[in-house]
Amino acid sequence: MKYGAITLLVGLLSLTLLAGAHAASLIDYVGFSYERNGFPPSDVGDDLSFVAIVDGLSAPLFWDPANYEYTIHIASLISQGEDHPDPDNIVVHYSGGLFDLYEDSQVNSDPGFNPPNDTVPSTYIDGSLYLGGNLSQFVIFYNTQYQSGAFEADVNFTHGSDLLDLGNQTTGYTFGGVFLFGTPEGYDLQWDGQILLDPVAVEASTWGAVKNQYLR
Repeated sequence: MKYGAITLLVGLLSLTLLAGAHAASLIDYVGFSYERNGFPPSDVGDDLSFVAIVDGLSAPLFWDPANYEYTIHIASLISQGEDHPDPDNIVVHYSGGLFDLYEDSQVNSDPGFNPPNDTVPSTYIDGSLYLGGNLSQFVIFYNTQYQSGAFEADVNFTHGSDLLDLGNQTTGYTFGGVFLFGTPEGYDLQWDGQILLDPVAVEASTWGAVKNQYLR
């Protein structure tokens, strides 16, 4: 990766967020993930789990953040092992993936430490199921020198109390963003991302630019 790539990643994510403000983004979130046996490495058969707080929902979805907390839980992502396109970069593909977004009148989500624990995933799945679906083509790109990376997957929404708000547009979404390694204790990655509706020229270019940094 070239010098200053972390700054570039932040800039690219900011550009995506600005584009999302013009209705390209459906869901914004920040969260944490943990993988069986830790990450890295990612061994064949390891399962990746993810919890997050939603900090933005866009039309046609409706939300009430003054009275409800919105949380994401992702499970059943199974590692297919690592690819090493060069000494500094690693790509990991995953199969499966279940996506659930909950609406909860209790603002009680707490990542705690060393998941799974007393609050994870329990405080992220204790509301009503707002939107659920499946992930596919989930892939992580990361650079070992700078200890950061990017991720993306396809999302199909299939159920949930607000599924009908999407009308006929229940497919064609991209789950993506960037991450850093670090806290809280016991978590492997800290995530910042969005679910975007494809095709959107600005976002497609943005995610492509992020990924390309991890293949150089």
